[in-house]
Amino acid sequence: MGGNAVYAAAALRLWLGAGQVGIVGHVPANYPTHLLDRLRDAGILTGGIGRSQVRVRGPEWFFYAQDGSRRDEVSSPDDGDADPDFPIFRRSHPILPAHVPDEWLAAKGMHLAGNDPAATLDLAVAMRGARVTLDPGARAADLATHPDMARVLAAVTAVIPSLKELRILMPGQPREAALMALHHAGAHLALVKLGGDGILLRQPDGHLTPIPALTVTALDPTGAGDSFCGGFLAGLLLTDDPLMAACMGTVAASFAVEGFGPDTLLTAPSDQRNDRLADLVAQIGHPPFIPTTKSFP
Repeated sequence: MGGNAVYAAAALRLWLGAGQVGIVGHVPANYPTHLLDRLRDAGILTGGIGRSQVRVRGPEWFFYAQDGSRRDEVSSPDDGDADPDFPIFRRSHPILPAHVPDEWLAAKGMHLAGNDPAATLDLAVAMRGARVTLDPGARAADLATHPDMARVLAAVTAVIPSLKELRILMPGQPREAALMALHHAGAHLALVKLGGDGILLRQPDGHLTPIPALTVTALDPTGAGDSFCGGFLAGLLLTDDPLMAACMGTVAASFAVEGFGPDTLLTAPSDQRNDRLADLVAQIGHPPFIPTTKSFP
């Protein structure tokens, strides 16, 4: 079980606890029901997930190279099959404000991943009272050419591209300059995900802060970036400190890569979570942050 929303929700649950996080999205007609049951059993709310009548011909695959690069949106060959592949399904089913359950419109945070840019802007406006994080994902090129890109960037709290996506949004610039350009284009907070090299954060005062990845036994890098985004949003909600939020996102990513799928995030012990956060905070020299029952579940 994969998906941007699944990993981000699992990472939010890591810090916020069961029953506090929900997913809004679409699944095809042949999406396995037992996977949705697993999410519900883990305390993730699924009332915002709608099942389409459209079937897809198979899952989406990701292929990783030794240099850390990844080939995205790989699907089974159609072989004359009339069903669309999953990337086509995703692009033809954008998430709109009307898909958000009414009782969730007062949520304190929202993460948007790989959505249509126009729909992203509408969602950010509809959830104006929430902290909103944006991962351009597979729609980075659409965002880069969107006439209202500046409005989209300004409408969200933080923009969190991968290095590949940052190069699409701000082509021809080193990552440090590209982060600054992203800020000047409208982004209040900007970070870039660097895979095994960690994160580079542009803080509100303009200071660029690198945050290393935690050393763990990584079995599968899939979902690390999405998990970071969920942990980062949780950190903004709980601490209002972008640097601490980036550390919490890094901790979430460290659990995600230790297994296949979101299960290691959904079952991570809170004491191990807190220990990893304390170690990372000490490593970067940030003032110590002691979790309390009020801070984290």
